[in-house]
Amino acid sequence: MLTDKHVCVILALCFSLICGMQVRAEQRSTDTVKRGDDTLYYLNIRNPNLTQPVGSAGEVERAKFVQVEVVRVLNPRRRALTFQVHYQPRGGARIYLGSFSLYPADNPGKFIVPTQGKVKDDGAIVLSMLILDKLNADDAVEVAVKAIRFVSGES
Repeated sequence: MLTDKHVCVILALCFSLICGMQVRAEQRSTDTVKRGDDTLYYLNIRNPNLTQPVGSAGEVERAKFVQVEVVRVLNPRRRALTFQVHYQPRGGARIYLGSFSLYPADNPGKFIVPTQGKVKDDGAIVLSMLILDKLNADDAVEVAVKAIRFVSGES
């Protein structure tokens, strides 16, 4: 006999499965999806890092902030997520720029991290998703982000 608790668990699993199937159907094997001018990059439990080369546009060194736009979050159990942003110079050690967290843990948004004057035209920005809560084998966590941008902080 099914109790109310069993019905709730079954409904939650069905919802998670449907959401997971929808996101997976949009993914390519490279974990990117191109829609017009916007490319979406997916971070998930298996692939928690995104490395984006820094262009040689000169504007990078004048930028005050790195902007990360999280556009979609699949996190039905609201596992605590934090994101670290590093600058990886070519041939050098990673430099920590800062971090941000989603609150609530399934809420998208735009986030900025100061460049601290350390980002140069050569190298890459590395975005790492850290899941702070203990995961179960059936957990699904996936975040879609737009390409990382550099902003001056001026109006």
